Amino acid sequence: MTYAPRPRAMGEIIGRQPATIYVTPSKAPSCWYGSIRGGVKTGFGDHSVTGGDRFTVEQVNALISRGIDVLTAPAMKVQRNAADHEIYSGLGLPAVYQFDCPILSTRADGRVRVIAPNGAEKVVEADGWTTAQRSRGHTRRAAA
Repeated sequence: MTYAPRPRAMGEIIGRQPATIYVTPSKAPSCWYGSIRGGVKTGFGDHSVTGGDRFTVEQVNALISRGIDVLTAPAMKVQRNAADHEIYSGLGLPAVYQFDCPILSTRADGRVRVIAPNGAEKVVEADGWTTAQRSRGHTRRAAA
């Protein structure tokens, strides 16, 4: 089954991840942050990390532990909206972080299992978005 590309309700792609990552001890850390070798801080106030190696250190370790060749591993561009605590533009559309994730498999419903930047397995949409809803404040909801 193939899906038609959906319109992108998103802001500007500003990098791979925030340059400063805030951690809340009472919450689980986000899987969309990793250690990027060779990345540089860009943007007004050095707010984002761009460039660097194709995969994060944690993704490389996960690939090696699964016996997958790092240089030839299939990958896809994964995108996620930036949260307000990461960067807020005030323009209505959230900024977007975009990064490469190695592909592990494709599910029957079209979604894709990938290795997230922290090395964990995650399921993303077929078009590369981390969630089906792209606007702030919305999450995936089960059909009634």
